[in-house]
Amino acid sequence: MNLKLKKISTKSFIVIFASINVVAGFILGAIVTVVSLVAPEEQGAALGAWAILLFPILNGILGVVTGAIFTGLYNFLAQRFGGVELEFEASQ
Repeated sequence: MNLKLKKISTKSFIVIFASINVVAGFILGAIVTVVSLVAPEEQGAALGAWAILLFPILNGILGVVTGAIFTGLYNFLAQRFGGVELEFEASQ
C-alpha cells in the first residue's frame, strides 16, 4: 500500500527533533567533559565541566529552530511538488 506524506505537524516534529538533539547534546557534552578531565591543560578545558549542561540545552534550542524551519520548508515544497511517497505493508 502506497501513501503520500503531504504535510508534517510542526509541533509534533519539533518535539521529536528537539528531543533527539537534547540526547545527542548530552552525549557530546559527556564526551567533551571526559576529554577535558583527561587533558585539563588544553585550551578550552573550562568549557569541559559546563559542556554536559550547556550542550543539551543549546542543541535542544537548535532542534526547535531547525525543526520549525524543516517542517515549514517541507510543507511548502510538498504542496508544490507532492509529498514523499511511503510504502506500507499490512501486518497480520
